[in-house]
Amino acid sequence: MKKSRWRFLTLAALVALLVNVQAQPERSAPGDAPKIAQPLPFKAGEKLRYEVTFSKLIFGGAVGDVQLSVANAEHAAKDSRLALKAELSSKGFFPKLFGIKVRDTYSSVVSAQDLGLHESHKSIKEGSNRREQRSVIDREAGRVIFTERNLADKNAEPKTKEAASPAWIQDMLSATYFVRTQPLNPGDVIKIPISDIGEVYEIEVIVEDREEVKSSAGKFKAIRLNVKVFDGRFVRRSGEMLMWLSDDARRLPVRARIKTSGATVTVDLKSVR
Repeated sequence: MKKSRWRFLTLAALVALLVNVQAQPERSAPGDAPKIAQPLPFKAGEKLRYEVTFSKLIFGGAVGDVQLSVANAEHAAKDSRLALKAELSSKGFFPKLFGIKVRDTYSSVVSAQDLGLHESHKSIKEGSNRREQRSVIDREAGRVIFTERNLADKNAEPKTKEAASPAWIQDMLSATYFVRTQPLNPGDVIKIPISDIGEVYEIEVIVEDREEVKSSAGKFKAIRLNVKVFDGRFVRRSGEMLMWLSDDARRLPVRARIKTSGATVTVDLKSVR
């Protein structure tokens, strides 16, 4: 699996642990789009800011910032598509110590009606590593076209791959917003097909307990979700990813936490616009 996917998992909570791991695709059968309650719990103009902290043994500290935003997609019929964006940037002592400087942008264009993915884009800026990845979903044909460009090498030809895809599918960014639209009753299991680098995976989100979460954005009654991305579902190695959504109509992602290989990465909500 590409380093950028691992970085996304840690920094954006859906998901950046900065190691190279391998994933195994699990083909997902095409299915009907799930029911999405309207109005959506988010709309164009929402901006959420987060701080990312890392800890392992005696080491710990802030390592990055994340901003999630929602806008109306350009060049689309009014209100027919939404543009979701995650902007990730490294900060603090540890990125300087290990020479890690990250400024990545992830964006997804989804249907405003069923949140099905139309396009997924990654802009990777990590030191001298500069790449762009783009996936376009043909929902009618059930196909995905993936293109990758190495921007650090002017002579490199773009790499393109086409493969079968469910008509309704997500990426890791849009899946975070899709989960916000679901009822989230304790014990529910939400299965989500995921498109990444031209492959199709399936993850599960298990709804667990209700808890109180405190962050610099305030105190929230929240619903804890166990996001099953490890152990070969999306990431080969073992680990745990938990996510907390506010237990109200907004379903705000207020915290995410990843534990693996003795390290813990926490993403806490700082502000809401």
